[in-house]
Amino acid sequence: MVMSTQPTPRLVANLRAKYEVKVDLDDRAFLFPAGKGLAQLVYLSDGHRVYVEAAYHFNQSRTPPRLLTLDFEDAKELGRRLVEAVHHARTQLVITSGVRITINVVANGYHLQIGDMNDALELFLGTGCIWRVCQGLLRIIDLIAPVEAN
Repeated sequence: MVMSTQPTPRLVANLRAKYEVKVDLDDRAFLFPAGKGLAQLVYLSDGHRVYVEAAYHFNQSRTPPRLLTLDFEDAKELGRRLVEAVHHARTQLVITSGVRITINVVANGYHLQIGDMNDALELFLGTGCIWRVCQGLLRIIDLIAPVEAN
């Protein structure tokens, strides 16, 4: 049997996301500990989970784009808490069985701390793009949500 490095078309189609929402960020969007400036957040979904990926302004060190994977319920809770944090300008904590995220309001925007405090992924977002981030997350959630009855 000969091994091929070319995936078959059927496998490639299964790896591709069903839904995609791209959100442009401003010049005050950063990711730490990688120390990268962010150009876009990309919300992807296979219909069951939401994947949050980043498009970087520069990436010579080859930091992977995937920031976060959420199941549907965790994504809904994050969407609600993110809108609450922005609308009320108040710190919010999102803790579920699958995720721990702190959303802090800071002088020039928002600071999202994802994961354990000792090994956290930190996302800094400016006030100019935070509503687009909220809208993008809610849009991908709506795309994969079960259809409501009349």
